[in-house]
Amino acid sequence: MDLAEIEKTPLQTWQQRGVSTDNIPDLLKRTSNWIVWKSFTQKPCGKFDKVPISVASGFKISPHDHTNHLSFELAFDAYQSGIGDGIGFVIDGQPITETEEGIPLYLIGVDLDNIAVTVQSTEKAKQICQTIGSYYEISPSGRGLRIFALSDSLVGKRQSAFGEMYPNKQFLTVTGHGKKRAIIEATDALQALEKQWWPQPPKPVSGLLNLANLYKCYHDTPRQRAELHDILSFISADCTYEQYRDVVWGILYTNWPDAEDIARKWCETAPERFDESNFFAVVGSYNPNHSNPVTVGTLFHLAKLGGRNV
Repeated sequence: MDLAEIEKTPLQTWQQRGVSTDNIPDLLKRTSNWIVWKSFTQKPCGKFDKVPISVASGFKISPHDHTNHLSFELAFDAYQSGIGDGIGFVIDGQPITETEEGIPLYLIGVDLDNIAVTVQSTEKAKQICQTIGSYYEISPSGRGLRIFALSDSLVGKRQSAFGEMYPNKQFLTVTGHGKKRAIIEATDALQALEKQWWPQPPKPVSGLLNLANLYKCYHDTPRQRAELHDILSFISADCTYEQYRDVVWGILYTNWPDAEDIARKWCETAPERFDESNFFAVVGSYNPNHSNPVTVGTLFHLAKLGGRNV
C-alpha cells in the first residue's frame, strides 16, 4: 500500500470516495429538503465537522430555514462542481409520504456510531438494521451507519447512550454507500427502539427520604459560583451522552436561578456538538425528586478526571 494512502485523514478518505447517487432512495431524491455541507475543522482523532453552506456564497447557513433547501439535482450538481464536501437531507418533522389509506408518514433518521469498535457493537448494529428493515448506509467517516425509515408518529428523542434517533429539526449527511433498497414504514420497530434507548425513569417510592431535597447544600455564594465555573472548565462538553447529561443534571441540582443558563453555556463550549433541541430534552428529563440524583459531587469527580487538583 502506498504511504500516502496510509496517511490519509478520514476527511481525505471521504473526499476520495464521495457521494454515490445510484442507491439513494427515490423518496429522498424527490423531496426538496437537500443542502450542501462543507468541513471546516478536523479534530486530532480524525473527526470532522459537517457545516451546511450556501451554494451561492459558500457561507454557513441554517439547515432549518426552508429557503435554504434545494432539490436533489441542484444540491448534487453544486457538490459535483466542487462546492462543499457532501450533501445532506433535512428532517423537518413534516409528513414525507402517506400510506395507501392516507395516513401521514414521517421520515425518521437513526444514527449508529463506532459500529466496528467491538464485535458486540457490530452485531448490535446488524440486529438493529435487520429489525427496522429499511434503507441504511455508511456515514462519511466510514465508522457509523445511518438508517432512514418511516413512522406514522414522530418517534425518537435525538441523542442517547446507545444511538441517535431524529424525528425533526435535524440535518443528516447522505452518502449513498449502502445497498439499494426502499425506505419503508417501521413504526413498531422504531417505537420499540425508542423505549429501549430512552426508558421511563422509575417513579419515586412513596415514603422514601428524598435526598435531593434534603441535601441542597451547594449554596449560591460568590465563592461557590467561582468554584463551579472552575470545575466546569476541566470538563469537556465534547463527551459521551451520559457524561453530557450528568453534567447538565449536576448543574441543575444546585437549584440556582440561572442553573439552566450555566448548563447551556457549558454545553456551548463544544459548538459542533451542541444541539438546542437535545439540550432542552436533557433539561426536561431532569428529575429533582429522584431517589438517587446526580449531584454536584459528580461534577467534582469529572473535573478531577479532567486534571483539576482538589
